[in-house]
Amino acid sequence: MTTKGTKRFIWGFLIVWVMLMTIFTFNDLNLSKALYNEHESRFGWFFEVYGEHPAFLVLFAAGSILFSTVRNERLIKKIVVRLVSGLFILLSGFGIITITLTRGYGLDGDHVMINSLIITVLFATLCQWLLNRIAVQTLRQYNRAAWAAIVIVFAEILLVNVLKIFWGRMRFRNMEGDYSLFTSWFLPQGIQENGVTTEAYKSFPSGHSANGWTMMLWMMFMPFANKWRNIMLVCAVVWGISTSTSRVIMGDHFATDVLFGAFITITCMLLFCKLFKVDLYPNSQPNATALLKDKNAPYFR
Repeated sequence: MTTKGTKRFIWGFLIVWVMLMTIFTFNDLNLSKALYNEHESRFGWFFEVYGEHPAFLVLFAAGSILFSTVRNERLIKKIVVRLVSGLFILLSGFGIITITLTRGYGLDGDHVMINSLIITVLFATLCQWLLNRIAVQTLRQYNRAAWAAIVIVFAEILLVNVLKIFWGRMRFRNMEGDYSLFTSWFLPQGIQENGVTTEAYKSFPSGHSANGWTMMLWMMFMPFANKWRNIMLVCAVVWGISTSTSRVIMGDHFATDVLFGAFITITCMLLFCKLFKVDLYPNSQPNATALLKDKNAPYFR
């Protein structure tokens, strides 16, 4: 059953999204003309480098939690869960470091990949050492959230990248002043020439925005008191808006592109939280001991 707090969140999100989408639909091109500042905006550069990090960080955290909570389980379950969660840890940690080094510092080459992998392994080991100092009963309260977060991130990434290919909307900066090439978001252009690989026609929707708004998933890992989730919600909204705005400034996306990216992530979050029975705003703190004694409770609980 959806809690009152979660219902308020859903209705608030839908109302604000519809209002903004209506406004931006009729002002897409003008907003991009007014905000575009690709070569001089430090704000735009910062969020181009770091804006997507929340998605990778939540994968790293979720994988780390799952890896640690099977420490006392049967050998087969421990091996399977640790292989899966370990893969998430390595992929997300590797992604965070390589993106930072390549986008932020212009580094490339094999040494970047090797160093990224080494740093990821060292940091993952440190995290496991710290998590092993926390009782399994405490960590298992977040198992559902961890599985949900992993599915949400992969779902939004898949949806965004598939839509990009089939929508074929040209990016603002690739128009180079020829605004006759502008198309509204609700008029998909289909697969363009070399559409799978050509970045110029992947404006809609915004992957940066979708990944930036995954900051909201951190609400699921906050203490169960709603005040902490509200604080995380404010942080997520600030980060999401900043990342989205930066994409318009850099000319990579239009306002409707970033708004639809946010819609994909938040909708995936709401749907999969419902499926995995994770409430963004629980009515009360669950009893961890009771959960562990429930033999019918699924593992990811």
